[in-house]
Amino acid sequence: MDKVIPILTANLFPLWMITANLIARLGGMIILLLIGHAFAPDILGSYFLILAMVGLAVTATQAGTGPLLVRLVQTGSTIKVILTVIVRLLIALVAIMLLATRREFDATMHWPFLIMPVAAALSPDWVISARTEFPRLGLITVIAQLAGIGMALLAVATNNNAILFAITPMISVGAFIAAICFAMRSQISRQSFIASQELGCKQTIGLIGFTLLAGFLPNLDFVLLGNGDDTLFLAQRVFLFCAGLITAISATLFAKQQSGLVREFWLFAPMICVTATLLIFPVQVAHLIYATPDSGLISILRSGAFWPLLLAVIARQCLVLQETGHAIWLGWLLLIALLASSTLIPEPLETFDVIMAAQMRLALISLILAGSQIWLVRKGAYP
Repeated sequence: MDKVIPILTANLFPLWMITANLIARLGGMIILLLIGHAFAPDILGSYFLILAMVGLAVTATQAGTGPLLVRLVQTGSTIKVILTVIVRLLIALVAIMLLATRREFDATMHWPFLIMPVAAALSPDWVISARTEFPRLGLITVIAQLAGIGMALLAVATNNNAILFAITPMISVGAFIAAICFAMRSQISRQSFIASQELGCKQTIGLIGFTLLAGFLPNLDFVLLGNGDDTLFLAQRVFLFCAGLITAISATLFAKQQSGLVREFWLFAPMICVTATLLIFPVQVAHLIYATPDSGLISILRSGAFWPLLLAVIARQCLVLQETGHAIWLGWLLLIALLASSTLIPEPLETFDVIMAAQMRLALISLILAGSQIWLVRKGAYP
């Protein structure tokens, strides 16, 4: 028993990020319950549509360089860190310009969302991840969600659509300010860092490609294949809960450089539970979140039950391949293929067809990534 307890304790580190993510999702659930019962479905559908598009902008800004910054901090590459942050900011500005030109974007109502890519670009949360100070990330989440809940209460009390569209940007700003406060420490102990070898050029390019792929996937198909159906984007909020959980777990596994059974357990066990819940209890899930969910929403939740599990498979494969240096262009090519192939799919798709197509695309990516790993092992390029 004396040996078992330390082993268990050492392998429980993802619980900090799971807790932080659950706090974020709990805050999001509270916000969703507040606004879901106070605003009309068409207004909520518009809100979630813009939020999905902004999610892509934030992903473009943050996802590809976030893990890279963690590794650069762990190896003490200060100049590269500064250059990477500058690149993030430039990407954020481009994303803002592209978002503002979308026909769905109403500048008078949606302008607060433009803050989010900039906050994502400049947020120093990667410093905290590099130190593996995961409890601080939980505190950042608490602060951000309290800010969002406060804004949601104000929106409900005033029944003001403009305040509704400021809820998520307020969460982003709250997290940004809290991350700065926690990252600015007078003394930084090198003992808090995980030992890591400096990344080569090929590893850096591959890492960015794989993390962009994993980061874009939760929103990509819903935005590219979605036909503007409000029900689809209401269902997406449930799926994004799962995506956020996978991202949080992957971040801790990456920062700790974890492999083996511990990695497999933390990636798959939660998503197996979610998939089973959506298959068996979609009605209860829908009624838990929305006041009057229709049958279409329940059908989407059940039809998309395997979406979280497939995303977990892809996250696992990305963690395995992204730092090898032998699959440098694979993540990039898959991302480009997803973007290009979406233009070949006839539009508009029915809502059921969108979620089925999204799962088929995830399954295909999973097979390609798994096949690539097998090929690298047989080639002797990967242990």
